[in-house]
Amino acid sequence: MATKSIDKKKTLEYAVAFYFYDSGCVNFMMGNIMYQHIKTIYDERADGRGQNTLEVVYNYKKMKYEVLCLTNSKLAQKEISIL
Repeated sequence: MATKSIDKKKTLEYAVAFYFYDSGCVNFMMGNIMYQHIKTIYDERADGRGQNTLEVVYNYKKMKYEVLCLTNSKLAQKEISIL
């Protein structure tokens, strides 16, 4: 089974780094769930090995706030659509 090639500029990781950093609330779709970007947090790791990138989002389907960890995660490579 062939894997689908994902454009790097359409990933959540890219959007957090280049689109969300200077914008207010941005709505985006990941799969069939709509999220709203609230804030990006760069948290320094306790062991001094860099930072964790955390994305605070509002999940419209569950109607609650969630925190998505993008550091070393398959979630960062998911394709999104910015609305």
